[in-house]
Formats: sequence, structure tokens, C-alpha cells
Amino acid sequence: MNANGLHQTVENLAEKIQFIYSPDCSNEARSSIYKEIETMKSDYILSLRAGFELIRKENLDVVRNFGYQLIEDAIKYFWNDIPLSEKVSIKEGVFRHISQEMKSLQDEKIYLKTSVSKLVVEIMKREFPQHWPTLGTELEQLAATNALCAQVVLLILKQVSEDVIVLRLLDGVRRKEIQQALVENLHWLMALFQRPIQLMLQTKAENDEELNQLLSTCLQTLNVYLEWIHLKLIEETGILRFCSLLLHSAPAYRAASLGCLMTVVERKGTHEEKKTIIKCVTEMDVFEPLVACCLSCSPAPDESTFHLLLSATSILVSVGELIGDLSNEDYAPPAVFPQLVTLLAELVGHPSHSVSFPLLTMWLDLLDKTALAKSPVVNGLLPQLLQTLQNKLLKVGLPSRHDSVSCRFSQFEFDDDEAFLTFFATFRNDAGLLVKKIANLIPGEALRQAIFWAEQVLAAPIQTIAEGEPPASLCTQYSPSYLQWDSMATFLECAVQYPRKNKNTKVAEAFTPQGLRLLGQLVSFTTGDALLLSTTMSAISPLTYLLSATESVLFNSLVDKLLSAIDIPHMKPNDPRRYSCRLLQSHACSSFLNLCTAHPLLLLPRLDDLVSYIMTLLNQAGESLQTSILIEAAVILTNELTDTQSQRDHLTQLLGPLANWWRSPEFSQAITRPELFAEYMGIMDWNTALAKAGNRKQCHLCLRSMDSIARRLKAAKTVSVVVGRDVVKRQATCLPPKPLSFQSGDPYDIIAGELLRPLLDNIFRYIRVSNALYSIRGQMTVEVAATLELSENEKLQILGLNAPPSNRVKSDAVRMQHFVHDTFGFALQFLNSFVVKYGAMFFSGPSLAEPLLKTLYYELESLPLARIRLLIRGITRNIVTRCPVERYNDHLIPLLPRLLEHCFRRINEGWLKIQQVRDSEEEVDVFEEELVRLFARDLLDLVVSVCVQRAARGASEGDADMMEPKCDGETLSELALRMLAQPDGCVAIVTCVFEGLCWGDTGVDNRCARLLPLLVRHMVAYGNLSEDDAVYLVTGVLRGVRCLSPLEDAMHLLVAAALTVYETLRPKFAAVKNVLVQIPGCQANAVDKLDAMILSVQPNAKPPVKKKKDSFKKMLSGLMEEDIHLRYRKPVFIKNLPPMLSKKAAKLKLHPVASDEEPISLAGFFQPSS
Repeated sequence: MNANGLHQTVENLAEKIQFIYSPDCSNEARSSIYKEIETMKSDYILSLRAGFELIRKENLDVVRNFGYQLIEDAIKYFWNDIPLSEKVSIKEGVFRHISQEMKSLQDEKIYLKTSVSKLVVEIMKREFPQHWPTLGTELEQLAATNALCAQVVLLILKQVSEDVIVLRLLDGVRRKEIQQALVENLHWLMALFQRPIQLMLQTKAENDEELNQLLSTCLQTLNVYLEWIHLKLIEETGILRFCSLLLHSAPAYRAASLGCLMTVVERKGTHEEKKTIIKCVTEMDVFEPLVACCLSCSPAPDESTFHLLLSATSILVSVGELIGDLSNEDYAPPAVFPQLVTLLAELVGHPSHSVSFPLLTMWLDLLDKTALAKSPVVNGLLPQLLQTLQNKLLKVGLPSRHDSVSCRFSQFEFDDDEAFLTFFATFRNDAGLLVKKIANLIPGEALRQAIFWAEQVLAAPIQTIAEGEPPASLCTQYSPSYLQWDSMATFLECAVQYPRKNKNTKVAEAFTPQGLRLLGQLVSFTTGDALLLSTTMSAISPLTYLLSATESVLFNSLVDKLLSAIDIPHMKPNDPRRYSCRLLQSHACSSFLNLCTAHPLLLLPRLDDLVSYIMTLLNQAGESLQTSILIEAAVILTNELTDTQSQRDHLTQLLGPLANWWRSPEFSQAITRPELFAEYMGIMDWNTALAKAGNRKQCHLCLRSMDSIARRLKAAKTVSVVVGRDVVKRQATCLPPKPLSFQSGDPYDIIAGELLRPLLDNIFRYIRVSNALYSIRGQMTVEVAATLELSENEKLQILGLNAPPSNRVKSDAVRMQHFVHDTFGFALQFLNSFVVKYGAMFFSGPSLAEPLLKTLYYELESLPLARIRLLIRGITRNIVTRCPVERYNDHLIPLLPRLLEHCFRRINEGWLKIQQVRDSEEEVDVFEEELVRLFARDLLDLVVSVCVQRAARGASEGDADMMEPKCDGETLSELALRMLAQPDGCVAIVTCVFEGLCWGDTGVDNRCARLLPLLVRHMVAYGNLSEDDAVYLVTGVLRGVRCLSPLEDAMHLLVAAALTVYETLRPKFAAVKNVLVQIPGCQANAVDKLDAMILSVQPNAKPPVKKKKDSFKKMLSGLMEEDIHLRYRKPVFIKNLPPMLSKKAAKLKLHPVASDEEPISLAGFFQPSS
């Protein structure tokens, strides 16, 4: 192309580039221009010539940037095709452009400087150092030209370090060669980095814009190099001292300087390298400016200063962690260690929770090191640290409030109160762990501070409002008194942990009278504020372990206080005291339940009074929460009775009113049809919801109480059971631990079985009618149908997120939603507890398959995935694992094929729907995708439970998961053998396992891959496979390989499983060979060689495992898909250069000894003459 043609092309390109960036350009026109440009890029000669014309400084910046891109693309994709003379011209042209044809440092845009630096970097990747050995000298000369050239050189060095060493965008050979060349030039590079810093320290010219730009780029580049250069070089050059001096002399560069220090202290390495890092950072020239920066930034609630404080604190925390890592060795901490830990202890008390949070983790790690924890320096700081933690436990600092200095800092970090409260839960948990850790080291001091704080809070007047707020008669969650009580209770619970676990120590014995005195003060504390009383319950709970039979007066006072708190009258929804009263009631119920568990013998004399009180609540239709908790407490106490008949009488009395209502004709009729149930509970018509509230309340109470009885009930201390015609009496202390037996009924649980088994019929009907509600969803209004959906908190739980705390009054729709889902959950829990504890009785009847399909798994077609997943997780797996072997044919064989087939079909539909949404380029609902993924994993867990032998049973009776399947077993379970013998069962299991490979979930595929060999070996051994079946199995595995090919971690297990399947099937079914031959790129001779290795192995010969795996994986390469980030990227080919010359050690020349020469002795070898 002549000069005129080139000039015309460049002008047209400039006009088009300006047009595509203008707002008047349409999408069609912009797309058309882009296509023309891409076509032009294929001619690299034109691209290079046009690019160098476009980058002239008289052109617009956007045009010049496009010119740089043209040159970069030509170098990237066509460098191997460019002649040598042209390559030299490109190098010279780029360097000439940098030194002569660019604007001044202030006028040139930073993105243009970055673009031109990329040109040099791309050439370096292909030519340096073998074909460009003088580059280091050229860059050094270029940097000395002017400030602009120096900045571009720094950008070049930064870019090449990021691409080659940090991000590793090159292959191993080229990366090592370039890195070695950079290492050889590190000394002049470090000198280059030091010049702008020294100039700034000498002149302190912070208003010099050229120097500011140059220094900023210098610090950014230095930060990248500090990630990988040798620590000895950092120590020798003292570069960190220059960075630390900038903290004081150039405040504008504090952030960049702290970034350099942070990069060094966060480097991973050996213990020797950690020692070097500590030595570099704890030098006085580095440490003192860092501490001064930290102290100067600490008090100011300014956002920029706050972020500097965060960085400085992180550096100090990292240094503390490094010292902690080395404390187990013979290592002496640095001289500044006392100053360091003192500062770290003071920073814990900083108003910002974000500053304190990493310090809590650091102190927890530091106190785990015995040598440091017992050192005088650290041990002397622990009392001060405890005092500081008392203030950090206060729930202050919400961004929306202004009652604390912490609020201002929280506004920099958190968007709203919910985000802060979610973070504060983790923060308080770590603070409590630190208090416990310190209390284990200095228990006496921790208990002294806890008692002093508790007495101080008890004596203080109640303050309901903060300063500047309107008056209020009752405390709120932000009242100063409530905040003090709440944090004091948490501190007390953490401090008391040591004497509670070490009761025979002197500290525990000394604390006992003081603790009882404090417990008496807390019990006698009275106030009309329910919120404060609830925190009182929290403070009382950790001290109840001190109670014994000698403190009967105090114990009875405590019980009366708890029962009075439980017996709070019902508040109306709009009553402002409702939340605090519900909180008090909840705390009191929890405390009373814990008291019954810890001291059942002390409460046993009051069992009759408790039962009478419960009967009164049941007759008066009391609150379901308090009534069910009290019933649970009574059941715990009945376990301590020494007479079985007395236990039976008490349980019958407690369960009688509930069982009568549960089995009443009215309720039994209501749960026959979903329409009647919805009408009976007031679900369909919310105008009648208030009138039907009693029915919902009674239903909720029955299910919750029955679940509590099923979970808590144990045999009495003396058991009388009928075995045949004999009466056997044993003391519980003489009874050995009994594993739960499936073969016959456990005689010690007959009482519970007799009481709870009659309730099962309506439990099944209730689950059935709850499922049937979804079948009449079309008859409901939108508001009513929404009650059947999952709540927002349940969705967050499925997504693995924490639900934010909320004190908002629930609407009618939310209450109805909670009723529908909570009662269904209680029914499943009751059924699950019955199956786990009384499995022999549950499975002793006739076939359960049809009843379960008509009740528990009723209307599966209309149920959402979340409800089916709850059925699978909540009960189905325990039914499978608890069923006796002799009842498999009655209960499980008719049930499981239909259940597995339905679940598989629903999951397939879910994945298909998600794929269709992706294909239409719409956004996939994250919740729906995660739900399908989790449901698929639960289904495969069920299949594993069916197929694999059960593990040994645990000792705890109530553990629902004590029979975990072993995935590494060599044999299938008896249940799997029986199901595989049935056509429906075999199809269900094989379909779930082999089709599950194509769902694209790593968790599912790992489970499937472990089951594949077991299933295929069994089916081949028993000869129930046809040739078409064998082809289907191999095809299914290969489809899974294709689906998972972008996931390298999952491929190892799946390819091994695929090879095992092929090895197992190939000797009997020659047709499977044709499946491999059809793989793109797979050669028939390669398949023949693999078959030869499989078929020709001698019985006693060791098969060539690795060779087979490598050969098989190579044949599957045609199925492998590239990673999604590589699929649409144009390939870049960088040729390896000739190896770098290195000096080899001279070979030692050995001269043979003549025959007539005397032999040299050993000492003679060390003589100079020899």
C-alpha cells in the first residue's frame, strides 16, 4: 500500500473510531464497524503501519489508544510471522515513540502510558532475554531521559512482573527465563525504585505534580515486585525503610507505602523467611513510623484516615501472627515485642469494630502459644485486655444511630443496620472466645471482674434512654441499661466457664460462695421491665451449676422466678411490650429446661406441682410455646422416676388432653380433605382466620409437645418389663449400653410406644393433608397461595446465608406461613423420632409401602421441590436405614422405585428449565438453581444409603444420623441387591446414578462416580445385562465426562470410574468398543491397544494401571471441552527461545597411573606436589 492509500485508510479509521464512541452511533452501525476492524486486523502489515500513524500525539486520545491496540494485537498474534528486520523496526519505533513522540508527563493520560507499556511487554514475552539481551541497558537509558520515560519504564516493569510472575500467563519455560533475567537486573531496578522516594524525602515537594505521578507509579510497581523478590534483597537494600519514612514525610503516600509493607508481611514462606520478614518490619526505622501512623490515624473518625488505620493495624496483626507462628521454636521475639503487644492490646478497644475484629483473631492465636501466653509481657496485659473486652461486648455502633463513637466508624463499613448486626454476631462470638481463653489463663482475675461488673450493674439505676432521646418508661434494645445487662451476661457466662469445668480447683472452690451470693442477688432482682428480666435470665443460667440440695431456698426461689416469667399473659400484636415479653418468656423457658436437664433430682419433688400447672395451662388454652416447653421439662423429670408405672401415669396425664384433641372426630374429619383442613384452620378465608386461631394454636401445641415427648422420653431408673410371662426388674446402673435393635421391640421403650403409636394414624393424615394443600393452590387467592411458599429466612438458609435479625411485627400472611411450615416440620420430626427410637415397633406391622405413598408421599406431582427435599432429608433416609432386613420386601422394595423415579424426573425437569433460561440469555434465579442442586445431592445421598453397606451404629440412642453409609465399600448392601433383582428397582437406581452424571454438579458426580463400579460389577456378575444396556452404561459415563470436562478437579475421579466401567463391560460386550470409536479424534488402533491391555492380562500379572489410564484419558480428549474463559479467546502462540547459556563446571581429568609408578598414600593426596 502506497503512502496515499495508507493515509486515506488511517483517516477513515480515525473517523470510524470517533463515530463508534459517539452517542449517535446505533448498535448495528457499531457492530458493523467492529467487524470491519476485525477483518483489517488479519493483515498485520496494515495494522502495524496504521497503528503507528494513529498513535501520533496530534490525534485524539481515543484514536491513539486504538492505535496502540492495533499494534499490540499484531505483536500478540502475528509476531512469529513477522520478518526479523520488521521486528527490529517495531522495537525501535516503540522506543522512539516513547522518548520523542509522546506528550509531557502531566499532559499524557495514564491509560495511554499503560497502553504503550504493554507493547514493550508483549515484545519482551517473545524476545527477552535471548534475542534482546540489551533490554536492561535500554530501559535504564530510557528512564534517564525524562520524567515521562521514567514513568513508562516503571509501568513496563510493573506489567511484565504481573503478567509473567504474579499471574503466570506464560508457560513454564518462558516464565522461568524472563524471571531469571529480571532477577539478574534487580539491583538497578531497586535503585530505580529508590530514586523517586529519595527525591520526595529530600525535597518534600508534595505540590510537584510530576514527582507525585512518578512516585505513585513507583510505589505501585514496587508493590508488585515485593510479592516475589528475595527477602534478603529487601533486607540488604532497606527499601522498607524508605517506604516507612514516607508515612511521616509524605502523608499523601501513606496508603501506597502501607500497601508495600502489607505485601511483605503477608508473604508465605519458611520459618527462616518469616524471621527475615519480622526483622525487616521490626527495625526501629520501620516500626516507629508505622506505630506513629497508627496512633495518628486512630482517633479521627474520617473515612480516608480510617482506611489507613485499617491497613496499619493489619500490618501489625500480621507481624503478631508471624511471631506467634515462630513461638514454638527456639525463637526470641524482637526487641520491640513489648511495644507491639501493648499497642495491639490498646487497639482492641478502638471504637471501630472493623479495626478490633482482626485483633481478636490474632490474640486468640497468640494465646494458644504457651510460651507467649505465659510470658510476663503478655500475661501482664491480660487484665487490661479483659477490661477492654467488656466495652467491646456492648452492642453499639449501628450506622443509623448516633449514641456512640462507633456509629461514625460503622457508617464507613456497613450499608445498613442489618449488615452491622450480622457482622456483630460474629464479632461478639470471637470476643467471647477471647474472654474464655483469658479466663483459662487468669481465672481468678476474670471471675473478679465478672462479679464486680455484675454487682455494679445490679446497683446502677435503670436508664431507659440515651442522651438526647425522648423519654420512655421501658427499656428498648438500645437503652443503656439493657446494653450493660446484655454484655455483662455474656461476659459472666464466658468467665464462669473455667470453674464450671474445673470444679475441684482452688479457684472454683473460692468462687463457689461468691457465685452463690451473686446468684441470690440476681434471683432477688425485680423490675417491671421484661427486657431487663430476660437478660437477668441469661445471667442466671451460667451460675445454676453451683446449686445443690443444701441451697433449697435459693433453688426454690429461682424456680418460682422462672415459672412466673414463663406465665406471662398473652400480649396483643400492637402492644409495644409484646416483643420484650416474648423474649423474656423464651429466655425463661430455655433456662427452666436447662435447669431440669442439669438438676433433675432437685426438681423431681415438684413434678406433681409442675404437672398440675401444665394441666391448668392445657385447660385454659395457654401459650403453646410455654406449655410445650413445660411438657418437655416434665418428661425429663419423669425419666428420673424409680417406678415405671408412675412414669406411665404421669405421661398419660400429660399426653391425655393432647391425644384426645388430636384424635377427636372433629379434627380427624378436618384432615381428611385439604378443603376441610383449610377451612378448619382458617387458611382459605382470612376473614375467619381470627375465629379459627384457637384451632391453629391447639394443633401447633399438640405437634410440638408430641415431638418433645418422642425426643426426650427415656426409661425410668428402675424398669419393670414383661418378657414372655416373667417380670424382670433391673437397676439402670446395672444395665449395659444397648444398641437399638431392629430385630425385636426394645422392651425399655414399650411405654413410649404404647403412648405414641396411637397418634401415628393422624400424623400420617396430617402430613397427607398438608401436602394436599398444594393441589388446591389454584382455588386460593394470590395472598393465600403465598403462605405455601418458603419464607425469606428459609430461602436464605438454603442459600447458606444468615437471616438478618428483625423485630418487626409479623403480618397475618407471615403468621399463617409459619403455621403451615412449622406444623409440617413438627409432624416430620415426630415421625422421624419415632422411626429412630422405636423402629422395631414402626416396622412390625403390615406393608408400609402403599400407606406411605398415600400419606407421606401423597400428591408429589403438586409439591414444590423444597417440600420433597424436606421429605427426603427429614424421614426417608431414616426409613431406609432403620428398616429390618427381613422387612425389605414388604416396606422398601415396593416404595423406593416409584419414589426415586419421581425425584429423578423432577430434578431433570429443574435442570432442563435452568438450561433453557441460560440458552435464552436470561438471568437464572440463584435460589431455584441452588435448590435443584441441593435436592440432587440429597437424592444421591439416599441412593448411597440404599446401595452401600451401613456403617457401625453409634451409641447415642437419639442420633438420627448414626448409621452413615460407607462409600468405599467393595460390596453392595442387601437392599441394593434386592432392588437390582427387580426391573423397576434396577432401572430407578441405574438411572439416578448414570444420568446424574450429566447434571453438572460436582457433589452429585462424586457420589455417582463412587457407585458406578459397584453397580456395573454386580450387573455383569449376575448376567442381567444386554448388549444395549452395556452400550447405554458406557454412553452415560462418557456423557458425564463431557459435561464435567471444564472442571478439572472432578475429572480425575470420573475418568477412573469410566475406565473401570469399560474394563468391566468390555470382556463380555464387544459392542462397547464402538462407543469409544465414535468419540471425535479417537483412533480405532488406540482402542485396539486398550482392549489388548484389558483382555490379555494374565491372572497373576499386575495390570498396567497407569498406562491404561493415560491411554484412556487421551482417547477421551475429543469429549473434553475448554474452560468457559478459554472457549472464545483467540489463541496466542509464544515460541520457546534457544536455551540460555550457563557456565558448566569443568570436568575433573583423571590421569591413569603408570604401572611402574609408586602408589600414592591417602596423605599424599593432600600434598601440593600431588
